[in-house]
Amino acid sequence: MENMGNMGKARFISSKNNGFIIETAKLKQKKYRTETNLFFVEGIKLLKEALRSDYCGKIKNIIIEENIFDETADIINMINISGIKEFDTDEEIDIVKVTREVYAKITEEEAFQGVMCVIEKMTGNTVLNYDKPVIILDSVRDPGNVGAVIRTAAAFGGFDIILSDDCADIYGGKTQRASMGAVFRQNIKICGKTALGTEIENLKKNGYNIFAAYLKNNPRPIEEVLFTKKTAVIFGNEGNGLDGGIAGLCDERIIIPISPNSESLNISVAAGIVMWEIKKSVNDI
Repeated sequence: MENMGNMGKARFISSKNNGFIIETAKLKQKKYRTETNLFFVEGIKLLKEALRSDYCGKIKNIIIEENIFDETADIINMINISGIKEFDTDEEIDIVKVTREVYAKITEEEAFQGVMCVIEKMTGNTVLNYDKPVIILDSVRDPGNVGAVIRTAAAFGGFDIILSDDCADIYGGKTQRASMGAVFRQNIKICGKTALGTEIENLKKNGYNIFAAYLKNNPRPIEEVLFTKKTAVIFGNEGNGLDGGIAGLCDERIIIPISPNSESLNISVAAGIVMWEIKKSVNDI
């Protein structure tokens, strides 16, 4: 065992058939993340984001490949000592040092940094205070798109996000990497597909104007729209667009004018443009 200060002592695993390693490797699949209520993130950047966030107290294990153990341990202790986020003193985080071969079994990355942490998901429903603009993604399946939208919302600040539960999993590795750790900082509400209409109605009851990024039925060019703080914009599936029933709940349809030689914009790009336009219109977000 090696002492990690406030983090407890590190244990060493050299077998790929170790039970903990087998169970951790399963977290690459959404099925097991759902069953166990756990997920993992990889890399120094995402580890730092997790340690600095409200997820800090949810970290169960930090797994470090033996060749970079000393360097990573120094980073962990430096963050701990700095007091950016206090660790839960009642339950020490389990530090696991592993061989390169063992780490290769559980990683999702080919060129891995050799550090990951296993985290418990947040429980309970995310609360919307109905005091900031909202971006809604309906059936957006590509994790790169979902992660990029979350990252942009966090970068601009002042946005809440609602996702239908058939969007790419925010706890999946690809989404986490695309978000660059913004999942840990961003207010994100996930609701069932059938509950999305209820969420939209609740927004309306709280004074929101609901816009659909929708190419049909004479949408209004975005430059003609004056957005307010109580604005919600919905984006649909990459291939099929927004569901007609959901689009029917919206107050207005909008479009970003592009060259007639181009078919469409990537969803994450379109959402970024919309968020920028909202930010320009609303000075205090």
